[in-house]
Amino acid sequence: MLASRLPDGTISTDPQTLREHATDSWPLALLRRVRGDDLPEPVAVISPATTGEVATILAWASQTGTAVVPRGAGSGVCGGATADNDAVVLDLSRMDRIGEVDVISHTVEVQAGVRGDRLEQELAKLGLTTGHFPQSIAISTVGGWIAASSAGQASTGFGAIEDVLLGLTAVLPNGEILRCRPVPRSAAGPDLRRLLIGSEGTLAVVTEATLACWARPTAWNWLAFGFGDFTTMAGALRDVKRAETGAAVLRGYDETDAQLGFGALQHTTGCVALAGFPAGSPGLDARKQAAAAILHTTGTELGARYGEHWWQHRNDAVRTFAQIMGPERTFGTGVIVDTMEVAGLWSAVPRLYQSIRAALSAHAQAVACHLSHLYASGSSLYFTFLIGAADDHEAETTYRAAWAAAAKSCTEAGGTITHHHGVGRLKAPFLTQDLGETGTAVLNTIRAALDPAGIMNPGGLRP
Repeated sequence: MLASRLPDGTISTDPQTLREHATDSWPLALLRRVRGDDLPEPVAVISPATTGEVATILAWASQTGTAVVPRGAGSGVCGGATADNDAVVLDLSRMDRIGEVDVISHTVEVQAGVRGDRLEQELAKLGLTTGHFPQSIAISTVGGWIAASSAGQASTGFGAIEDVLLGLTAVLPNGEILRCRPVPRSAAGPDLRRLLIGSEGTLAVVTEATLACWARPTAWNWLAFGFGDFTTMAGALRDVKRAETGAAVLRGYDETDAQLGFGALQHTTGCVALAGFPAGSPGLDARKQAAAAILHTTGTELGARYGEHWWQHRNDAVRTFAQIMGPERTFGTGVIVDTMEVAGLWSAVPRLYQSIRAALSAHAQAVACHLSHLYASGSSLYFTFLIGAADDHEAETTYRAAWAAAAKSCTEAGGTITHHHGVGRLKAPFLTQDLGETGTAVLNTIRAALDPAGIMNPGGLRP
């Protein structure tokens, strides 16, 4: 029996624990829960504390053909950690040790269950940061960041998780342990670290990671400009990024999102662009002036208070979402709120904005969008939408129709259906239209080679 191979208390069959670990924070799963649906639940929740214990669990699962659903903190919003009735949930939250900080190399070793806010608190004592600040930082884990291919709010300056991750330890489905040593770059064959980023627990379980660190900014300097339309604003932010001004945060809000985000500042009309610069960096004044000159060409200066307000309230949406989709149901029944984050080249950004916004607006009562992760070649677009229906069952039907229409519009406009939230159960039906038939076949071949028993998160990444 598995229990005899693990420390006491590692396996739980408590009904409340099973219910709490049955899914993540996918809005549709939360809707089904609050309306009282009879949802699948795992047969057990297993909470290892070491890589060796994970290896024991996966070896047993492969031998017995038991499905395993890896889980970090359950903050995913796409149903990536959804367990069926015959599965066990591998809860990595006990693997929360922060190891050695190499102050010479600026790296930190962590277990996969370490939460982002705690990691940043510990690094702050040494004047360091990973620079990885997802909105869910207080309720997400390093392992979850890797599994979902996460990007933080300062990714324009510090990079996304693939730029932060230097090395990892992972357990393969048969219980073997894979170790990718921490190095800045390697040409020793295909990058196995990159293979596991975004794999959503379908190829292996990442148990440890070595992350790059940076000098921690002591403060932030902000620029904020208003624009008359989304496309003009996007072009200005693109030019700021290409000018290598050193802005670590670049964000652009359409008129609806600007009113939601900056209404407390009496903002009433127009789009808003933000540029954030770490204080004290060399040449800061000149770089800020260069960025301001670009933004001033087509925009109107709004003042640093916009950036300061955003920084202070940047994660408030996590609490608001919980109030809307949780037991409180602050907006009442029949309401579901979700986000859709896509990405495309700059030439496609205007089309993506217009077509996805139109597709969502055909089903939703409110749609807002902002640019949040900018590159020299393109950007992500982050849509928030609210559906109000007569009841919770109609809300689900409308929600599915909205996602199908928006995903189709995204592909036709030349974008990818996800930038940093991953695929999960939500976007799996659209995966082939993103990867193509051949790409999907390659993914399935890799998966079958690593997991011939098909135990690893069986419902994940399945078109």
